[in-house]
Amino acid sequence: MQTNFDISQEDQYDEDALLFEHASEKLITNSDSVDDIDISQHVIDKNELDSEDEELEYQKPDEDELDTQEQSLRSPFNTHIPMQPTWTPSIIAEMRRVVHKYSRDTLDEDDEDTYDPAMVAEYAPEIFNYLHELENKLAPDANYMDNQDELKWEMRSVLIDWVVQVHSRFNLLSETLFLTVNYIDRFLSKRKVSLSRFQLVGAVALFIAAKYEEINCPTVQEVAYMADNAYTIDEFLKAERFMIDVLEFDMGWPGPMSFLRRTSKADDYDYETRTLAKYFLEITIMDSKFVASPPSWLAASAHYLSRKLLNRGEWTELHVFYSGYTERQLRPVAEILLESCRHAETNHKAIFEKYSERRYRRSSIFVQEYFDSL
Repeated sequence: MQTNFDISQEDQYDEDALLFEHASEKLITNSDSVDDIDISQHVIDKNELDSEDEELEYQKPDEDELDTQEQSLRSPFNTHIPMQPTWTPSIIAEMRRVVHKYSRDTLDEDDEDTYDPAMVAEYAPEIFNYLHELENKLAPDANYMDNQDELKWEMRSVLIDWVVQVHSRFNLLSETLFLTVNYIDRFLSKRKVSLSRFQLVGAVALFIAAKYEEINCPTVQEVAYMADNAYTIDEFLKAERFMIDVLEFDMGWPGPMSFLRRTSKADDYDYETRTLAKYFLEITIMDSKFVASPPSWLAASAHYLSRKLLNRGEWTELHVFYSGYTERQLRPVAEILLESCRHAETNHKAIFEKYSERRYRRSSIFVQEYFDSL
């Protein structure tokens, strides 16, 4: 049988890859579990910032690149113009100054995290330096859809909307959702997928991410049921092995939740601010512009926008220190996220409904009321 699922440039496919070819053509439309679906480097090394002996070589931003950033702000939601944080000489100089001002060689006796073993305060700087390295290393290709024959960015949005619904039904952690999306994008960056197999990729990615993040994760039988039993248990397990192999066993992508918690330290971990920020952060997974954007940048942008809407004051030096980004770098993302909320039920229906619930402090409703008050 001729395959529609191009998993490599070679003529011969391995055994695990063939499972996608033999998978059912039926798409995931289980009305009992989910809604019907119709699918037709920016890291600055902190040591470099701390070093006053070494001079940074500044490069003037390319004018075409700046024009592209401005165009992305004027474009409709989900227009694919990949976005990355801007680094200019003035921004780098400000970061160097803030890091030099707030860095400590000893633990702060007035900081509660110092006495919490779970926070491992003595290793926090090294941990987050490493996470910044990983977020670039494990980033997907920002333009991978150019290499797909049957898929388009709009189809990705539909798939992610379904993933959000299934994730919510299983009541999984936020980390699991972001990790699932990363697995999907990284897999599609390396393998061509036919339209009929597209949802299998999403289901398997969710299954793997849940096993990585959750204490009590869904069983393969439960995931197969949510996929309307379109694929056998054996097919799911083979697909799991194949996806892990394609991702080269690099499963520990640092999602934005860790960076969001780090940034919220500047607000004494204010719950209301962070909950609203989580809503804005989840919106980013729907927009292809942010496919390869650093999760630390997206987390800081969501936190920045949350503070603005809640009137929490200015973006202080402590926020710059803990997030790693200045206000100038965060404003472009914040403007895009806020604009997308004007038509929330169109741009991210599942996320809007999820965050309208009481347990999320009805964050999406709060944003709509903000627009009504303007």
